[in-house]
This record gives sequence, structure tokens and C-alpha cells, in this order.
Amino acid sequence: MQRELDGLNAVSGGRIVPVPGGVLIRNATGDLLGAVGITGDTSDNDELAAITGIEAAGLKAVAG
Repeated sequence: MQRELDGLNAVSGGRIVPVPGGVLIRNATGDLLGAVGITGDTSDNDELAAITGIEAAGLKAVAG
């Protein structure tokens, strides 16, 4: 996955910089339901907040 993210950064001329904070949402059977992204603090804290919220809703969080 990191290689793809590095490629995205390269082909965009550095205009796209992937960072933590976006988290996939899956149900109990593993079906992808969507994603949530949070921003406002450090990238690590944003990701942690997203994971906490998803899991509080009884769903599975999948961070990058």
C-alpha cells in the first residue's frame, strides 16, 4: 500500500500527500461500508479518533 501512496504523491507533483486520518469501515462479515476521515489534530490522533468512533458504533475499523 505504501508504494501506491508514494506513486500517487509522485504523479501529482507533490500536490497529494496521503497521511493517516482516513479509515475504512467494515461490518462484522467484512463487507466494506464506507470510510471516515478526520482532521484537526495530529495525523495519528485523527486516525485514533476515527477508529474509536467506528468501533463505538460496533463496526470494524481498518486503518491504512
